[in-house]
Amino acid sequence: MLVRYPILIALLGVPFAAHGQPNCTGLALDFDARCGCVKDPSSKLCELVKAGAYEPVDFSKVKPLNLGWGGMPARSAVPSAQPARPQTARVVPLATKDYLRFLHPNAQLVAGFYFEKVFQSAELMGSLFGQGEGQDARMKVIGALKEMDHLWLSFVAPSDVVVLMTGKFEQGIAAGLFYSQGVRPVFLGGARVMMIGSEPSIQAALARLAKPASGGGWVARRARELSQNHETWIVNELPAGANHGAAALQSIRQFALGFRLTGEMGLDGEAVADSEANAEKIALWVDHMKAAIREKTGVGALDSLTVERAGVTLRFAAKGDTLLDGEAGKAAMNSDFGVELYAVIMAGFPGMPARTVAGDKLMAVKAGMKREEVLSLLGRPLAVSAIQGLDVPRETWTYQAPFGKQLTVRLDGGVVTGPPR
Repeated sequence: MLVRYPILIALLGVPFAAHGQPNCTGLALDFDARCGCVKDPSSKLCELVKAGAYEPVDFSKVKPLNLGWGGMPARSAVPSAQPARPQTARVVPLATKDYLRFLHPNAQLVAGFYFEKVFQSAELMGSLFGQGEGQDARMKVIGALKEMDHLWLSFVAPSDVVVLMTGKFEQGIAAGLFYSQGVRPVFLGGARVMMIGSEPSIQAALARLAKPASGGGWVARRARELSQNHETWIVNELPAGANHGAAALQSIRQFALGFRLTGEMGLDGEAVADSEANAEKIALWVDHMKAAIREKTGVGALDSLTVERAGVTLRFAAKGDTLLDGEAGKAAMNSDFGVELYAVIMAGFPGMPARTVAGDKLMAVKAGMKREEVLSLLGRPLAVSAIQGLDVPRETWTYQAPFGKQLTVRLDGGVVTGPPR
């Protein structure tokens, strides 16, 4: 299934914390790879540090659950919960049930999830939450999501994020999950509507709920349209320079994507470029990706995707479940196409890693490969942990696959010990 909800787990990290510079004293001297030049200026590790391989990355330490596309090894990464403490629910009046009034009129990214529909399908449930490590933590998150009917997110840079959820929260599973991360939800009119965000963001959202709905900008308007007949949707307005993906896609300024997960399954949406010439380049890029995936895998993973261009706008659609489930969808999302789609959707959103690596490249890493071979294939890791005091130096490199999965590569003495985990 194509949708994996990485944004949900990222929200638990609000406010997002940036990595600081290393303090190369005590244990950090042996455990922080960025201290390599302090410990041994002539080492290979020091050469990588000087080359920028271990620069700090500005994204939340909260790692996503097994919310990536299928076909990749599952890895549980939900942070361990803090001890539960008694909490007093904060309840404010509910002004309206037109919940999308809470959206920022100038929203840059808006997403909506209709969980009640998703959880009616055993097939979708099995695809969304696979088996793997950390099943207890996974079940807690599933329990929290099962309390929800809808979840909507609205974001304005640099850090104004508001999430509104409806459901049946009397048992406190979803609220407890937020409390355990230091996030205190606000309940609207009782235990059926819950909101999270910073206090200024919540106050502004409550004020918007109390007023008649306004048209707002393109993102807010398009979100309302998609919410009428899609169980899941994402709308994004990309500022210039936010998308660091393929050159052809950097010209996209507006992007909308909606999924129909029940009934007549499929997806549709549009991308708006900054010029007609660049819109044509995007259409050609999609054709190139179709051919490349077919040649590489023997599977026409994107054959069901149609693209029509009208001026600066490209409208795309795929009917049926070909891209939403099965081997074709996995092949597409594990390729460079998945990397570029992630870059377009998540560009500019805080807490989400900007750099991702195609799943098929991660799976090409084998035992015996040398450090330089891994860097050539995958590029710089997002994070590195190192133990330098052992007879054989050990490093663990972390890479991000599109839409949620983080996998690690272990190197002993600069040589890979096994496939990514």
